[in-house]
Amino acid sequence: MASKPIISWKTFVWAHHHFDERVKRYAFTKRGREGEFALSELVRENLADRASSSLKAMNCRARIEFCRAARNVTKAAVKPTPERPAFFLTLSPDDFVTTAADAERYDWSVLQKWAEELLRGFCYFGIVDAAPYANTPRGREKVVSWHLHVIVWDASRDEMEALKDSINKRHQSLLPNRDAAHFRVRSSWKGLRQSLIYMLKAPLKTYRVYAIKGSDKRPTGEYQQKKDWHRSGEAAAVCRFMHGAEIDKLCVAGLGGREVLERTAARSISTIRQQDAERLRTLTRFLG
Repeated sequence: MASKPIISWKTFVWAHHHFDERVKRYAFTKRGREGEFALSELVRENLADRASSSLKAMNCRARIEFCRAARNVTKAAVKPTPERPAFFLTLSPDDFVTTAADAERYDWSVLQKWAEELLRGFCYFGIVDAAPYANTPRGREKVVSWHLHVIVWDASRDEMEALKDSINKRHQSLLPNRDAAHFRVRSSWKGLRQSLIYMLKAPLKTYRVYAIKGSDKRPTGEYQQKKDWHRSGEAAAVCRFMHGAEIDKLCVAGLGGREVLERTAARSISTIRQQDAERLRTLTRFLG
């Protein structure tokens, strides 16, 4: 059964702890210690609580504090209304799909530069995400779809429609019956907050593609996708191909979004360091 989207704070926190526990259990198995599917010492270090302040992309505590900070900073900066909404934009052209084997070497700055050129003149804050697929419409090949989620504000609906149409005329999605660009209108903070939480989650799920069949049981040429929590080996693979990435460095921003990004990164790092200092004081008092 496909899992529900991560759009609430409670689910966001639970999901990242769940992933963290699963991948750390995997690290202690024979498969996690030896052979081509093992987690290196550097990957393990990125997952450690003490690495949180470096904002490593798959670090549980770093993701939670970055999202917590982003909620506060974005709420102060973006005030969506029905008359002047914000937009939650997703960009997923198949130009940025790699094989699973190539994902560890992928330079996601190429995707960032492409998006930054398209979004020139817009006020936005977004992040690179990775969607592992266990199969594709072409067969059982495992791939990773590198894509972007972006919150855009101070733009009109007409401007967003023009942007979306321009992208979809020039680019295709991994699934032939899906658009490479689409957006949702967010006219209240509640809706925008849900999109922000969804945007800033780590790659926690694996996608699987299914052919849609007609009443005659024959494929229609269209496809649907479902996603569910990673299995242990899938979770470990994500940690390997996201190794070295830092949350703030995965982000993109333009105009007023740059300040949102800068303040979010600074606040999240400051919070983590304050937590570490308090832990040390508590330990010192305990040890006398």
